[in-house]
Amino acid sequence: MKTYSAFLQRIKPSAGQKANFTVTVQAVSSEMARVTAEAQYPGYKCASAPVQVR
Repeated sequence: MKTYSAFLQRIKPSAGQKANFTVTVQAVSSEMARVTAEAQYPGYKCASAPVQVR
């Protein structure tokens, strides 16, 4: 597993209080990190591809 940082943007006004934020997830690839981050925060979408962090 690798650690990725994903920037999420709110796409549904009722999703939560934060409009934009960064979350750290563990996944095997950048695409899986995006899927994981979006699944953890319904109503938010990854603005760009997650970036691997050390």
